[in-house]
Amino acid sequence: MKISCSARKDWQYHISDWIDFEKTHAKIHSGFEFDYDDIDYAFGTTEDTIPLWGGRVSDAINLTKVDIYWLYDKGIGYKATLSSKSMSDVDYKNSKEMLKEHHREGNAIITALDKLARKIKNDFPKYKVEASAVMDITTEEHLNRVIDTGLYDTIVLPICANDDTKFLESIKNKDQIRLFINAECSYTCPKKVCYGTIGQINKETRDPNKMMCSHFDLKMPRTFYDDSINWSNFYFDKDKFDKMGFSNYKLVPSWEAQQRTHIMYEKNKIGINQGGQYNDSSVHC
Repeated sequence: MKISCSARKDWQYHISDWIDFEKTHAKIHSGFEFDYDDIDYAFGTTEDTIPLWGGRVSDAINLTKVDIYWLYDKGIGYKATLSSKSMSDVDYKNSKEMLKEHHREGNAIITALDKLARKIKNDFPKYKVEASAVMDITTEEHLNRVIDTGLYDTIVLPICANDDTKFLESIKNKDQIRLFINAECSYTCPKKVCYGTIGQINKETRDPNKMMCSHFDLKMPRTFYDDSINWSNFYFDKDKFDKMGFSNYKLVPSWEAQQRTHIMYEKNKIGINQGGQYNDSSVHC
């Protein structure tokens, strides 16, 4: 078993305290226990300013140099979240110093682009490369296409894939797959337009005040609602996935700024656009 833990925190929190919080929360609310030896990576942004950060707006440092070296001392790798949905040659060039800085055995890059994965494999071979959940792989056909590229050491499936037992059972390379243990707002998101706009904001090609959200901006209904669940404390049945043959997992912190669970409740839905129509080619969805 290997756990990839989110390090998306304010820099003032030491990574040891943050991981201990994630461990304790999982133990209390799901009975799932793990130790430092079970963690392969902590993921988030560093003190570097680069255009390829993705997944979250990189307006803050998650991991300081002190955090990084604490991870190394515990045998935990750093995984850089380069999951932007687009990349130019200039973007890559402007990210190479950061890639050189953290290029070592035991570290990894998470990306949503075959183009970037290929460059990492060629230029920085010590990194493991992980396919991001931003790819939104929900079918056997799509998964096989990604596997067949030969670019990815591990592949993260979107949270909604956890509910598709038929799809999960059909996967042959289960040791190559990483599943979420708990949830955040992408679980029930109908469009996931934020990922494209976040990448643009991180490249400084889009106004930070113009990030798009399917809930707040498009007013689309979630894929489902279940207000009886406390989503902040919710965990999937890991034993079920273990029995299927999965062994790599991803853990996000029970922290509202990261999970954004408030938009997952029907009681909080706002002015729903029942048509759910949206088209903006600038978003790169």
